Amino acid sequence: MQFAHPKGPAMPLSHRRSVIAASLFIAFLLDIAPWPLEYIWLRPDFLLLVTLYWVIYQPNYLNIGAAWLLGLVLDLGDGGRLGQHALAYAVTAFVLLLVQRRMFNFPPWQQALPVAALLLIEQSISILIATFTGDTHYRIEYFAAIATGTVFWVPLWALLHRLRTPSTAETK
Repeated sequence: MQFAHPKGPAMPLSHRRSVIAASLFIAFLLDIAPWPLEYIWLRPDFLLLVTLYWVIYQPNYLNIGAAWLLGLVLDLGDGGRLGQHALAYAVTAFVLLLVQRRMFNFPPWQQALPVAALLLIEQSISILIATFTGDTHYRIEYFAAIATGTVFWVPLWALLHRLRTPSTAETK
């Protein structure tokens, strides 16, 4: 008698690491690219969105530690407070890993609302850290990046899902 796995079907985890690395690098470049000051608050956090995608679909490759490291790299890249994005990314990845199995089974349009909640968590932590360190230039407009990130999630998911093909060497 064959029993079903209690947590559902096995997740396909063997995909090219080069695709993961390239997508994270491009997202990092988009995050540190100069934007006009009047539109800077509309820019979604590209690196966080790509990180969230890979935490959902490749939790063995990208986890809390990797999210923390990516946040630290972003802190170094944008010249912000060291650890601000690192802490926010790590907490966001932790919360996502709590519901990762469910998110894996949702279509992208149903993932958009939980992704918005995750973006709200990250933005709130970043603003809270900035406020405690004496930076008062954050305003309510900075939460608009949550809306643009949520709208951007479905096309980003479609692009990354298309690129997420298993390599032949890793599937054996």
